Amino acid sequence: MNKLTLTLISFLLLNGIIFAQNAPSQREEVRQYKIQYDFQERVIFSYKMTCSTTIERTNSDNTKQTFNREVVVFLNYYRPSSLINGFAEVRTIFDSVTYRYDDGKTQYKWSSAGDDKFPECDDFMNVFFALPGKYYFTTISPYFEVAKIESERLDEMRKDIERIENPFYKATWEKVSSDENLNFYSDMNKNVIRAGRFAIDSTWKMKFTIPIEGIRFTCDTADVKFYLYDGKNFNIKAEMPTMYPNSNDSACVIGITNVMLKMDSTSNSKGFWDIAVSPRGMINKVIGNFETNANYIIKNAKISDKITTNIKYEFLNTLRYAD
Repeated sequence: MNKLTLTLISFLLLNGIIFAQNAPSQREEVRQYKIQYDFQERVIFSYKMTCSTTIERTNSDNTKQTFNREVVVFLNYYRPSSLINGFAEVRTIFDSVTYRYDDGKTQYKWSSAGDDKFPECDDFMNVFFALPGKYYFTTISPYFEVAKIESERLDEMRKDIERIENPFYKATWEKVSSDENLNFYSDMNKNVIRAGRFAIDSTWKMKFTIPIEGIRFTCDTADVKFYLYDGKNFNIKAEMPTMYPNSNDSACVIGITNVMLKMDSTSNSKGFWDIAVSPRGMINKVIGNFETNANYIIKNAKISDKITTNIKYEFLNTLRYAD
């Protein structure tokens, strides 16, 4: 064997050893994190929920209107007992609410913590339910989905609603006290967090539904991504490129009195729901944004609304329940 051949063999062997040392091991596993959603037993969790809405309306005669509304609700969540077969019963308590409205001509501001008069505004009825003293139980499944909403007070309220004679007010209060509306407040997760262990950049699909101006919008194949762990929170974001309204839903329309309308089939929305949840399962923050094109027909005239909805849940503090 000549020197040239020996040198070449040595070179190849040396490079093979270096490559083997630097190459990633096939046995090396990508780190996975356990993601969960939970409320610690006998601890009160306080949150601030802000929903800001801007509606730019084009009427059938091409005139324009702009409506601005902000609803701030302080909420307490409390799990009084241990899990039952993995199901958590969480009490949702409305602590206080602030309501602001501005249509360019009329402004209202009302707080349940003050002595403000009730706004003489049909739109206010949509948030009137969220007052101190109201609460209900939300049962959350082991898969972090809402399985049931119930309470004796809620049953009593719904019985009172059945006795309302004015059909418009009856329909309005039925909407306000419906499971779909209450779920908006009690379910911060919206089915985004999935139980299990996941690596960063893991993705999955899910069905996402949220009420926008009283109408349920749904995306059957929302794109969810666990995109960041910052040392404090797992950050998970659902993106809904297209959402469509429920064809059976009708709701009060801001600026239009004594009528509930459906959105037509050309209406659509898009948006995202971004959650920051701690390793212990406590949601610290949620940010949601939705851009909606809503079209209504009233008395053979078309109304088109461009709706921008910004929603934010912020964790405030905890208080351990005294024995």
